[in-house]
Amino acid sequence: MMPTSRELPSGIFKRAQPSKILRSELVQLVEMLRASDTSLIKFGEAVRRYPAVLKQILRAANSSLTGSAVEITEPGHAALFLGTRRVTYLLNSLPAEIIEEDLNVEGDI
Repeated sequence: MMPTSRELPSGIFKRAQPSKILRSELVQLVEMLRASDTSLIKFGEAVRRYPAVLKQILRAANSSLTGSAVEITEPGHAALFLGTRRVTYLLNSLPAEIIEEDLNVEGDI
């Protein structure tokens, strides 16, 4: 029988690694923000696939520096509140450990 988490010594559980986003996917998110025909709702739906990116955007939107009186929990609302320029800046300055470089399959011949 497997021991329960209460029976295991502390420190046995590792923290989950932050999810990664491919550089090409990051570029697509930035392009979504720049496109005039993309709604912030669609942008929010796309961001939800990348929890580490979502965390950064929501953290910025809920920062005490923004002065929001309510907690922002939706990525589309966060993008509307922060503005597309600020969210684009945020995406372009994500920590390196979140971004995974694409493999150059075509050039490897």
